[in-house]
Amino acid sequence: MYRLIALDIDGTLIGPDGRVSPANREAIARARAAGMKVVLCTGRSWQESEDVADQAGCDRVLVCQGGAALADLGLRRNTRRWDMPRETGLALVERLEREELGLMLFAGEELLVNPKGDEIFRTYPSAGFHRCKRVEGSPGAVLEREGLPLSKIYAQGAPETFPPLLAELGEYADVELTSSAPYNFEIVPAGVDKGTGLAALAGGLGIALEECAAIGDSDNDRGMLTAVGMPIAMGNATEAIRALARRITASNREDGVARAIDRLLEAN
Repeated sequence: MYRLIALDIDGTLIGPDGRVSPANREAIARARAAGMKVVLCTGRSWQESEDVADQAGCDRVLVCQGGAALADLGLRRNTRRWDMPRETGLALVERLEREELGLMLFAGEELLVNPKGDEIFRTYPSAGFHRCKRVEGSPGAVLEREGLPLSKIYAQGAPETFPPLLAELGEYADVELTSSAPYNFEIVPAGVDKGTGLAALAGGLGIALEECAAIGDSDNDRGMLTAVGMPIAMGNATEAIRALARRITASNREDGVARAIDRLLEAN
């Protein structure tokens, strides 16, 4: 009996057009009508996720920032957050600002973006992102000057330049590296991923992880897929993620989320 379904957003719930399909929205409504919780479990901030949750008709609590925060959209804030050690966060940002990377820093309730990141995300189809982004020439200087906490770093650039940089970043013992696509990498505190965030969220709802299903497609979904009783990979998922799944559904072009949800409802 599954009581909660956790959904990744990018590459999973939304299609290539950045929208939630009618079929996915209708399936989520059926699941919630049957008494199941349907929550987002995403690398995005709550501000970036709000419009997607509204489109999809999901529950108003979610796991965000790659598992580094829980949020309540009704309260319009993070309700719990896991931050990097301050000196580590400042050192990482200082190092990354020397590279040709678009950077997005999840700093408390702030979303700090460097000019390269603003350029990369100029056409990003997320109204919430554009509402809340704060473009700064040096996000690291803002972190230091304003004493902001740092829970996640998102970096995007040319993948061929990543291997030596990732090897260097991997020397930091108090953070974890992951990715949601070949052209990016993400940094969160050590011991944090979507699985740990989902465990905290589900526990607060009185739901065991064995009673949860999760649907995802990329490396940063690994934690939630290995944590739940029913891990489901999208048809467009990487081979490594498909290997973790008990079920594989259709791609995000083919309403894979709706098909997976309907199969869960049948099983219940």
